[in-house]
Amino acid sequence: MKPPSLGIRTFPTLAAALLLFLATGSSPAADVPAGSAPAATDNAAVPVAPAVDNSWVDRTHSRVERDLFNTVVWFDRFFGDDRMVVTERPVSLLRWKSELRWDEEEHYSFRSTVRASLRLPRLKDRWHLVFSTENRGDPNAILPEDPGNPGLDIGSHGRISSTELVYDIFRTQRSILDVGAGVRVKIPPDAFVRTRFQHARPVGFNTLGRFTATAYWDALDGFGESNQVDLERWLAPPTLLRWSNSFEIKEKTNGWTWGTELSLLHKLSPKSAITFAGGVSGSTRPAWIAQNYRVLARYRRNVWRKWLFLEGEPDIHWPRKEDGSRKPVWGATLRVEILFTGAETDPPPADRGSGL
Repeated sequence: MKPPSLGIRTFPTLAAALLLFLATGSSPAADVPAGSAPAATDNAAVPVAPAVDNSWVDRTHSRVERDLFNTVVWFDRFFGDDRMVVTERPVSLLRWKSELRWDEEEHYSFRSTVRASLRLPRLKDRWHLVFSTENRGDPNAILPEDPGNPGLDIGSHGRISSTELVYDIFRTQRSILDVGAGVRVKIPPDAFVRTRFQHARPVGFNTLGRFTATAYWDALDGFGESNQVDLERWLAPPTLLRWSNSFEIKEKTNGWTWGTELSLLHKLSPKSAITFAGGVSGSTRPAWIAQNYRVLARYRRNVWRKWLFLEGEPDIHWPRKEDGSRKPVWGATLRVEILFTGAETDPPPADRGSGL
């Protein structure tokens, strides 16, 4: 029997996204009032200016909402989470991570990743060039880092690289819609195209919801679609509880791969933070099976310079063997990250006041 098409499979996800927008009572086009200033944060949305406060209830709500967004902003910027929505005008950045890992199965292994995003200011800040490469994927990752990008694939066993040109169709303080086309750097090269929609907004008291949908086509794997939903609850000014969920389907596999992770992030100081996380990942083909369970603790610190970070990450995971058995595998990772950023130095041209 012919399997159902990819569009039919993605319909429930799109319907859920539509219900989310209806429930929140706003459309993406209405996120930013005319004449509002652009956001000034790295990796998270910032709230639209609240309406006039009429009572202590309004003032308390506005203060809590502002503190919630500020907490999310700090953790996104500090941990450099590229999966999260980016709602400011793009700036140029290059992030280089190198890690040395030991675990009971592979013993010592080395992994290095580079991700660069270079904006093209003379094209009204709507275009940016993205380059991604890694010497191997992360088989223990619960959630994909950048769905649809063949240069960052958790299942890869060798070096892969990609170059992509991305165009922002629209960008507001809470929503982004972009489209990109690129090639996997190899001989012969493989082309890919993708489009991505990201949206963030408060969904309840002290809670922020973020949704990302990515549809893509790859010459090697065919069509694919990925969805990620993150719910973040502000527990206290230095503490955030995050629940992340991911579902992805590819034409080649004809089944969903999924992952869910619950993490507690705590700010220790302006230069250090700690994360405790636990998650599970799996697939729906040939059966709905959890392939891996993982629990970890991650300590991250900014050292010596503002662009240099060190991380220590002990973890334990329970991968599923071919015979269906599991046994705990202990491991630890030491990670070094170097960040390069570039901001515009010339005064912005007059036509940038459109908010796009």
